[in-house]
Amino acid sequence: MNFTTFNSYQITEEKHKHFLLEERNDPVTGDIFSEGDEVVFCSSCKSAFLKDSWVYMGNKHCDQKATLPIFPKSKRLILQKPIELSFVFVDTDNRSAAFFVDIFIIASICFIIAIIDIKLNINIHFYTYTNLALGLFVFRDSILINKSIGKSFQKMYFIDVNTKLPATIWQTLGRNLLYWVMNGIFALAFTSTLTLRNHIEDMNAFLVFIGATFLIINFCYLKQNIEKKYSWFDELLGLRLVKKK
Repeated sequence: MNFTTFNSYQITEEKHKHFLLEERNDPVTGDIFSEGDEVVFCSSCKSAFLKDSWVYMGNKHCDQKATLPIFPKSKRLILQKPIELSFVFVDTDNRSAAFFVDIFIIASICFIIAIIDIKLNINIHFYTYTNLALGLFVFRDSILINKSIGKSFQKMYFIDVNTKLPATIWQTLGRNLLYWVMNGIFALAFTSTLTLRNHIEDMNAFLVFIGATFLIINFCYLKQNIEKKYSWFDELLGLRLVKKK
């Protein structure tokens, strides 16, 4: 896990117009910095990096880990030896497309089993389908070691930002399990509330509170995925989703 802290700044047109006019590039990805990007400045050479690139480099540059505590106003710097990578960090569209492909595959598997169930009159219980779908969703990135079927179609996979190597099966399994543990806490609270219904005066209000909290936390989780292109659990486990060039 990576708990290293560093100074980062989100670029805005109002505060950092001078920086945007320089049209500087991230040395790792080659992308031009734009409004909304989160950047980190090496304290030694003053070079600017996207936050993901800084994390990818192990939170260090020029053989040191210090970052500038203030947003500098300096001339554009060009590194003598650009950093070459075999991949790029994925955007939201790539992640969304892979996610819906995975959901389609899981739904198709459940649908085929349901058809077999009806034809053979097996009478499979509804919970069997929900458990199957949950299991496939949790293990989807572990089936092909560090990527799901949907991600493999787009040549996407997870890397460990510390080792710069493809993530292990345990890391990808862990990130999906953590998400369901987070939601499982609310499911447990909901179930416990129903069990204790005779001891709670205003049960409906309490259930609404649990449901609203559940939705807000998942909304924040999704919002971070879209804005930062990685989740809380990716950051906790030191993972990033990348795509082969």
